[in-house]
Amino acid sequence: MNVYRFVTDNDFKDLTFLDKDYVRQFSTFTGQKISLDWSEEVFGISKDKLNRGKLIDFDSRCYGATFIVKKKFAKLFIDAFSELIEIFPIKIKGIQEEYIYINVTNVVTAINFDGLDLQESLAMLRGENIRFNLEKIENETIFRDIRINNFYFCTQNFKDFIEKNSINGLRFMKVGTGLKL
Repeated sequence: MNVYRFVTDNDFKDLTFLDKDYVRQFSTFTGQKISLDWSEEVFGISKDKLNRGKLIDFDSRCYGATFIVKKKFAKLFIDAFSELIEIFPIKIKGIQEEYIYINVTNVVTAINFDGLDLQESLAMLRGENIRFNLEKIENETIFRDIRINNFYFCTQNFKDFIEKNSINGLRFMKVGTGLKL
């Protein structure tokens, strides 16, 4: 079973946090339910020169564990993943369309670090050969690992869901496979 990490598709414009405090706030979201005051206008379009010529009509973006999707897809995500996610409204300065932030609350002991020292663990995480515990992920679609919770991982089912619903703006990187222990 292949496991993917999904990231922003670089064909589309990048976003930036409007305030550095939002960066710190979002970095504290590690799979727990969010129970703090919510501010909707958090992002703006990056003014970076590397953004020139890129498409602005994106449906979704994902930076680490910051996953946003156009609000028009909210019902699809709720219907398919209501037990695994929670959603919050998000506005992007300079864009009329409304978006949602998706917080994945499905945290599992997915990555198998058995028998690896620190250097071997880091090398595994940097490569495309992360060892996932098949027993822990075989019924999963989208999840965070209990230790490496600043990224979202998914299986083919989630990748198929995104493609079937023609949600653009994401790129899927195969990062490992589920193995029986």
